[in-house]
Amino acid sequence: MGMDTKDMMNEMGAAFAVTWLVFGYTVWDGGTDFASAEGATELIGLGMMEGGIMAVAALAVVWMAFAGAHILPPVTWMHMMTGELDDTDAWMANGIKLLMQIVGGGLALVMMSMINDNGVTYAESMTDYANAATEPEAMEAWAFDEMRLLGGIAAGAVLWCIHSKTDSPWAMSIGVVAMATFIGAEGSTDMASMLMNEMGDLVPTLMSYLEAGVAVGLGAMLAMKIDENL
Repeated sequence: MGMDTKDMMNEMGAAFAVTWLVFGYTVWDGGTDFASAEGATELIGLGMMEGGIMAVAALAVVWMAFAGAHILPPVTWMHMMTGELDDTDAWMANGIKLLMQIVGGGLALVMMSMINDNGVTYAESMTDYANAATEPEAMEAWAFDEMRLLGGIAAGAVLWCIHSKTDSPWAMSIGVVAMATFIGAEGSTDMASMLMNEMGDLVPTLMSYLEAGVAVGLGAMLAMKIDENL
């Protein structure tokens, strides 16, 4: 059965809150452009890795406030891969969740860009000012990395055990922050940022998003199968 409007708004609102409070927005520290800021940037928000215990607390509170929302792509991918794989309604519902996470992240980015007029634009973030570059450089082409895939599978297995056995937003938050690099926790916000810009680097961004999601989902499926056969 597909999602209703309330579920869609719940997912979008949760993604908005996490993007705003945790992932944050990068601004020039001291001015509205590189020249006046002398290259220094500042993150407005907690930061997934930088926030530490505060990021854990913020994630937990959002999970409790938006009950039923997955909030992050890895959680949705785990549900997709551990459910009935031939259930088209479930795939559709989870697909809508992924879409709402991107929309929510995008709305948060729009709001933060309106509040902070010295935000670092995508083009500026891709320009190597340190080496006197004046034009943005394209993102490196996506390339398959076996170790990155295995890391995602391992992280997905651990995260699924936490998710399925503890039923605790605090435990999940700790797991997400600890394994953020491996699970693509900020994938929806990265996709939103790309879609809101020129989309020149859409392919590598999309491939990284899909790779992280599939790896985490496969890890969750593996953990579920092992648990069923113990």
